[in-house]
Amino acid sequence: MKEIYQHFRKEEHEKITMLNGKFEIASRDYYPILLDFLDPREQMIVTSLAGLHSGLRVEFYGGPGERERQRAMIVPELLEVSEADFEITVFELEYPEKFVKLTHRNILGAVMNVGVDRSLIGDIVVGGKIQFAVAAPYAPLFHQTLTRIRNAPVVLTEVPHESFIEPVDDGKPMSILVASFRLDAIISEVIKEGRAKSKTRVEKGKVKVNHSIVENPSFIMETGDTVSIRHFGRFKVTQLIAETKKGKYRLEVRVYRDG
Repeated sequence: MKEIYQHFRKEEHEKITMLNGKFEIASRDYYPILLDFLDPREQMIVTSLAGLHSGLRVEFYGGPGERERQRAMIVPELLEVSEADFEITVFELEYPEKFVKLTHRNILGAVMNVGVDRSLIGDIVVGGKIQFAVAAPYAPLFHQTLTRIRNAPVVLTEVPHESFIEPVDDGKPMSILVASFRLDAIISEVIKEGRAKSKTRVEKGKVKVNHSIVENPSFIMETGDTVSIRHFGRFKVTQLIAETKKGKYRLEVRVYRDG
C-alpha cells in the first residue's frame, strides 16, 4: 500500500487512505461499496487502488455515454451490479427562458446552495436543455429546495437516464509555453496576465484545482488537472507537447470561459 502514495500528491494521501478503507470493507464483507461522484482525478486514484486488491473490481457510472463525474462501485468478483445500483437521479430544469438566461455557473451555484457536498452532484449539462445528476437519496431535498435561480422560478422534473443528454465539449484548445509546472505560471499564460497577479489570485483563494481550493502558487500541476478561476472559467491541462532546448515546456490546455 505504501508504494502507491509516491505516485500521488501529498495533499491526496488522506483521500487515498480513506478510499483504500472502502476497498478493505468490500473485501472483508464481500459486498459492493458505492462511492460518491468522483472527478476524473479521483477516478484515476480509485482505479490505481483497484490494482492492489485482487478479487475486487471497480465500475463507474454517471449516466449513459461519456461523463466527467461518475459514481464508483467497488465490486467483489462474481457479483453483478446494475445501473440502478448506482443510485443516481437525473433532473431536467425548466424556467422562463424569455426573461432570464441561465449559464452553467448559475446552475452550479444554485445546486451548491442546496447545501449538499459537491461529491453528491454529477454532471451538469447546459445545452438545448438543462439537466443534472444527483445522488438519489438527496433527490427530495432538491425538489423541496431548488425552486428559484437568479430570481426566476424553476421546476425540476425527474427524467429517465436514457434521456440524460451528453455534454458538448465547447472548450477551446490553447498551446502555452511555461518555464515550470507551477500553478501561478500556468494560470499567467492561460489568462494572459502578469505572474504576480496570478500569484495573488491563488493566494486569495480564488483558484481551485480538481474542485479543491489551492492557495499555494507553487503547487505543481499535472496532466489531467482541471483549474477553476473565479470570474474567468476553467481550463484543463490536456497534454505535455514537448520540452524545448531552453528547458521550457509546451503544454496544451483546453479553456472553458464562463458563459
